[in-house]
Amino acid sequence: MNGEIPALKAKAEWLPWALQCIRDFSGDYRKVEDCILTKWQKASQRTKSPSTRNSLRAVFGPSLRHLQLIMGEHDKLQLMSKGNELLSVYDDLGEAEFKKAFAQHLVKLDKERWGGVIFEIQNLGGNTTSEKLADVLESRQQGLNIKDKVRKVLLYYEYVGLVHIEGGSVKLRERVLEAITEGLNLRISDSQFLKVIFTAYEKLQAKAGGNPYIAIPEIREEVCRETGLWPDDFYEILKKIPKETSEYLIHLSQPMARKPGGIKLGGKYLYYLAINNKKKED
Repeated sequence: MNGEIPALKAKAEWLPWALQCIRDFSGDYRKVEDCILTKWQKASQRTKSPSTRNSLRAVFGPSLRHLQLIMGEHDKLQLMSKGNELLSVYDDLGEAEFKKAFAQHLVKLDKERWGGVIFEIQNLGGNTTSEKLADVLESRQQGLNIKDKVRKVLLYYEYVGLVHIEGGSVKLRERVLEAITEGLNLRISDSQFLKVIFTAYEKLQAKAGGNPYIAIPEIREEVCRETGLWPDDFYEILKKIPKETSEYLIHLSQPMARKPGGIKLGGKYLYYLAINNKKKED
């Protein structure tokens, strides 16, 4: 499996309160930034106090984006559906259940986007070191600082209970991984996907005052919230379904300027979506 290991700068145990700050002060970037900085200053054991600039822009923001838990910029910064879902688990059921749900999300991302770090430990017999694991992954990974990235990803896996790290040794908890991977295969049929995306599109179009073009990230969030799909699953299905049949026409268009959350298709970067439901017109 190829991919790029992300640079996760924020500690895993800090994520619940970072998500809470973003949810509680959504729409006011400065208040989100102040909230995160205040909590970070209390949690950090560094002798030098963290800076305002580094708190959200350089540490928590990039980490949460790599984890597909937030979207938007500045005052439009908000939780993605998975971020809301994980935070709800934390609020309602506590940290232990949050860790289980977060572990499933991590394995899903690792498997599909990060090159399979956790599965490489399995290939190495379930017992290795951070350095050996990084050496194996470095030959096929993109990007720089692979060893540091591997070390930080492993700390996330330790937090959720998937690995045990002691004295340089990294030991996989095989049964925990097995239990998690059993729940990773959520899929819906193309017909179910179309039904949900049509409903989501109508809802968002009404909100937009009838504007036929809806931003793909917005409709993605509606579909993911309704179905439980991960964002990558949404894009995978959207790419493969026919864009025109006797019943509907899905038109994808390019943005005036590059914006995150679009889709690459046919060599083009597409960001807006419009649906013509032919059956409804008849």
